[in-house]
Amino acid sequence: MAIPEDIVAKIRRDFAEDDALTVLRLLSEFHRDNPELSERILRCIAFLAKGSFEGFASAVELARLDWRDLIVAAEYDGCSGEENRRRNLNAPFKA
Repeated sequence: MAIPEDIVAKIRRDFAEDDALTVLRLLSEFHRDNPELSERILRCIAFLAKGSFEGFASAVELARLDWRDLIVAAEYDGCSGEENRRRNLNAPFKA
């Protein structure tokens, strides 16, 4: 399965051109190795990367450890059990 176009566009917006190509390759490899992970997980990774390799690597590692924690980090504010959902990454990124 290919990376959805909205995610590709987000990565290209957030990263320098050469860096975006590298991140897209790494994200594609991660997705290929973990085909059970949804587009939502890929969007969470792209969102948390915030244009940095360090952020991208941290988000991928979080997805590997527990994808539920990744969703909480990307979609919710707070970590006290009183989180407020701020975004729904089931939906594609807006252009």
